[in-house]
Amino acid sequence: MAEGNGEVVDDIPGTKSEERGDGERTEDYSKLLEYGLDKRVAGKLDDIYKTGKLAHVELDERALDALKEFPVDGALNVLSQFLESNLEHVSNKSAYLCGVMKTYRQKSRASQQGVPAPTTTVQAKGPDEEKIKQILERTGYTLDVTTGQRKYGGPPPNWDGPTPGNGCEVFCGKIPKDMYEDELIPLFEKCGPIWDLRLMMDPMTGTNRGYAFVTFTTRDSAQNAVKEVWGCDIIVDWADPQEEPDEQTMSKVKVLYVRNLTQDISEEKLKEQFEQFGKVERVKKIKDYAFVHFEDRDNAVLAMRDLDGKELGGSNIEV
Repeated sequence: MAEGNGEVVDDIPGTKSEERGDGERTEDYSKLLEYGLDKRVAGKLDDIYKTGKLAHVELDERALDALKEFPVDGALNVLSQFLESNLEHVSNKSAYLCGVMKTYRQKSRASQQGVPAPTTTVQAKGPDEEKIKQILERTGYTLDVTTGQRKYGGPPPNWDGPTPGNGCEVFCGKIPKDMYEDELIPLFEKCGPIWDLRLMMDPMTGTNRGYAFVTFTTRDSAQNAVKEVWGCDIIVDWADPQEEPDEQTMSKVKVLYVRNLTQDISEEKLKEQFEQFGKVERVKKIKDYAFVHFEDRDNAVLAMRDLDGKELGGSNIEV
């Protein structure tokens, strides 16, 4: 993990004045140069440090390595976009910066291939931050923003019950592109206590993708949401199949679905954790969930029974 506190200093030993850019530099500027960043990129990053929106200690090697490998002009554009982003609910700014770089690459690749980059025809309004603040203060929940989703809640504060199982999650579609938690949460709270709400975001446009997943603490609340007449175009349906598969089908299943994973949990760590119960053929992680393929079903069942609800990487996983 990179270290530094962003303290502004008048001079940096061994650094030429023309490399320090305009004005004073923080003590972390020399660390960026030593890491191998171009002096213009280091200067732009140091300018961001001085705004208080990002500290050097919040950047890990993955983000710094990606910046170092980026073309200078691209890196400067990425940092400008990052600076303009609303980072109020971003808990992992290093990962968020990596997401901005990934989106920039996708747009650049599309442009080179002659494919027009997606644009919004109108400037979509953002969420009402004051209303979101009031909701978070009232519920004690958190809101974690990445370039791919906005996740509210889960689990509720002081929760001592079981993790919601099958039949507690609903799919919400046809959401207006400029609709956020400040409107969605009060809407769904009418149906019952919310475990979490995940609004999927489009990094290319900065708007939501038009759908979200809402997990309630009970099946009854989810049932209320599916039966509710919303009085608008939004559609709500079950996220999980409501008919249980027959025993013959289930007897052949050797793949476990694991969710509520943190970013720190890699496919290698998951394989190591699950392979204590038997041979794992492969693991595929996608964002905060993964599929674990066992060679033998009995081993998969043992792993499911033992690991469901266990703490892994600072989070209680669901299997």
